[in-house]
Amino acid sequence: MKIYLVGGAVRDKLLGIEPKERDWVVVGSTPKEMKKNGFKQVGKDFPVFIHPKSGEEYALARTERKSGHGYTGFEFNTNSNVTLEEDLERRDLTINAIAEDESGELIDPFQGKKDIKNKKLRHVSNAFSEDPLRVLRLARFMVKFPKFSVIPSTIDMVKEIVDSGELAYLTGERVWLEMYKSDHIDEFYTKLEYLRATEKIIGLRMINKSRERDFEKGTSNELSKKIHQISYFIKSCVDDVDTFCDELKIPNEYRDLAKILKKCEQDILEYVPEIGEYEKLLELIDRLDIRKTERLNNFFECIDISDELKIFFESFIDRIKNFRLNQKDQKKHKDEIIRLIKTTHEEIARDHIMNYLNS
Repeated sequence: MKIYLVGGAVRDKLLGIEPKERDWVVVGSTPKEMKKNGFKQVGKDFPVFIHPKSGEEYALARTERKSGHGYTGFEFNTNSNVTLEEDLERRDLTINAIAEDESGELIDPFQGKKDIKNKKLRHVSNAFSEDPLRVLRLARFMVKFPKFSVIPSTIDMVKEIVDSGELAYLTGERVWLEMYKSDHIDEFYTKLEYLRATEKIIGLRMINKSRERDFEKGTSNELSKKIHQISYFIKSCVDDVDTFCDELKIPNEYRDLAKILKKCEQDILEYVPEIGEYEKLLELIDRLDIRKTERLNNFFECIDISDELKIFFESFIDRIKNFRLNQKDQKKHKDEIIRLIKTTHEEIARDHIMNYLNS
């Protein structure tokens, strides 16, 4: 049994980037031996194993043979006689087909290190054209490494995939995963347009071109930035948010934020506090659904709102949320309670607008 570090971790090290995760390939072993050594199997068709201590993925070296449509239409051979070079040959791009052994020596049969130096994105072998998912992966790496250029023969391979109709067999979940992994979703879609792939991919047929927002400033963490970026993209580019999210199986946190952005962003940004306009303010707040605090926070971080107007809305929402009926009023008839809450909210709105204008 021999173990090698492979893929993105090796590539990123060569580029001077700190790898976010590490993947390993195991040559000359079997599922039985892996489990005997304490690894937990998680894959059936092409055995993938979890290291008992590090939790990292170790995959048996494999070869592939096209047997059906889409990225799942392959038969795999994970026999212990599969070599490292055979495993690397099935990978997408040469920059991702470099391995490193336990002593730190690089195994680079397809000149990936040279392509990193020359900033080239190049397919490893003719097998590239058999997997439609590689069009999306190529687009993602075009975004990730904007100074790299795609060689003409790889573009020809992409055209072959597009013309074959194989992109239509990609599942919504897989399209969403590549979209999620992309550093900049708007650029990712632009690269897919450049590759003439968008009209063939489920869900992406529904997208209209738009601008991208930069969410670096004011975003608390990478996950928040991703939620803001993708939700804003969906809001800006998709007419029917629900259908788009259904097709790509996009999680509800992105769907819900995109819908509230589409419904409220423009009115919030154009709102001007005026005497006598308290009903308009209350209607806006009602549409925002202030009960969902995290989504509300994400909404205000997403939109390009001035600090002054943001403070105006957030402080008003706090006043509304902090209002409580006294014990006596809580015992009144339901209809009377509703009228009382409505009247009080109107008073809070009038007072809030007056205080804002006077200040």
